[in-house]
Amino acid sequence: MSLRRSILVAAVVLIAVACIKKAKSHRESEWHGLTESEARSKLDDKLPSRVPDDKRSAISDKVIAKMRDRGVIDEDRDVADEPSETAETVDLREGAGEMAEPAEN
Repeated sequence: MSLRRSILVAAVVLIAVACIKKAKSHRESEWHGLTESEARSKLDDKLPSRVPDDKRSAISDKVIAKMRDRGVIDEDRDVADEPSETAETVDLREGAGEMAEPAEN
């Protein structure tokens, strides 16, 4: 009877650990890939309003620094860094890259 109980306890512990890991992974995925300004905005929403502004800023700075070190958030992107749609990237059909010969007048 104690073997059954030990197996049951081990199963419950394993299920609890799996649930905790899944919850942690989900929580991290909410922040992954955000820019620094997006992460600061989201963090500001999560901090209680009763925290003074100077402490809120210090807390945000520390949290953002840790997240940047872990690679969770990206540096702020500039619009010029974003990939733009050009004729070459938009039209990828077969033969779209071939240039037509100019008409002779």
